[in-house]
Amino acid sequence: MVVLFLLALFLAWPTVGMSLVAYFAFWMFKLYIKSKADVHHANERLASKAMSSGKMLVPSWAGDRDENKIFVEGIQRGAMRNGVPLIFLRGVLLEQEAFQDLVYYAGAMEAQGASFLEQQVAVSDRLVEIWERAPEAVRRECSEFQRTT
Repeated sequence: MVVLFLLALFLAWPTVGMSLVAYFAFWMFKLYIKSKADVHHANERLASKAMSSGKMLVPSWAGDRDENKIFVEGIQRGAMRNGVPLIFLRGVLLEQEAFQDLVYYAGAMEAQGASFLEQQVAVSDRLVEIWERAPEAVRRECSEFQRTT
């Protein structure tokens, strides 16, 4: 009872009480976002480790045609937001072995407990890495092609 009275008294201060509550809520939200990002990066590291050890894990959604379509559209949008040209993405995604590796990476992420959306983000990040490691000639040619179309 005393705790509720003190809480009511604390919140009765119009500016100080609400400012402190807003600050506390913002601080908790910031901690939540940081912990989610830390878990995501840890999942990416563990998935990369599983891939390098030769584990080929297929995600649970891989047999569903609609989910595959949603997955591909999501990773394309995510990579394009980070500057990867569509022509390069199509080339990578149409190459069977490269696409298969990306799906296995999503499966390794799923094995770490990542959601479908987190898998898309991780694979999209992987596509950005592939673009950044592409030879300069390929990058230049893709950029020129994108400008002409």
